[in-house]
Amino acid sequence: MIRLVERMVAFVPRKSESKTEVAAAQIPGQVQRLSLFGPPLLLEGEDAAAYDELLARMCAAVKPVDVIDEMLVADIVALEWEVLRWRRLKRTLMRQVALKALERFLIDRLESNYALHEEHFQSYLTEILKNYFPPERAEMLAAECAPNTDEASDNLGKVLSSLGLGNNVLDDARADKAKELAQEYVRVNETP
Repeated sequence: MIRLVERMVAFVPRKSESKTEVAAAQIPGQVQRLSLFGPPLLLEGEDAAAYDELLARMCAAVKPVDVIDEMLVADIVALEWEVLRWRRLKRTLMRQVALKALERFLIDRLESNYALHEEHFQSYLTEILKNYFPPERAEMLAAECAPNTDEASDNLGKVLSSLGLGNNVLDDARADKAKELAQEYVRVNETP
């Protein structure tokens, strides 16, 4: 077994040693990948140390005795890594779909209850108007246009049309607030 360990070299070229490589050097019997098989197909952002750990654990369980065993272990680890990658992708896609559904739900709720996002709309409008007016003037106009009244709505339409902006600022602000709320929900409920 020691000869097998001595023949093994790191599978993924790295600039620095991973925790697994350090641990493998300290713990006899930990096995690293043969360079013969080439580097694993890791995507940017994937954890090479986690791959090495999976390989080491598989080798510890199987205890390959020859190159045939090593090839089979290398293939099984590569295939398992792909399965894990697909699971991560599926989880990410499911989260994105759920996040978009939550955003649509929140937009509907915000649309039916202006009071829930009036303050956000005013600050959102202020930021837009700061591109056209001095900050004090932008804040004053936003304060005049933000209330949920016919007069404020007319003022908003006049201000936006005088600037050549569409009348969808309220919709954009609502969508922005819904996205902010959805992301906050994900952040609070995210498991480490």
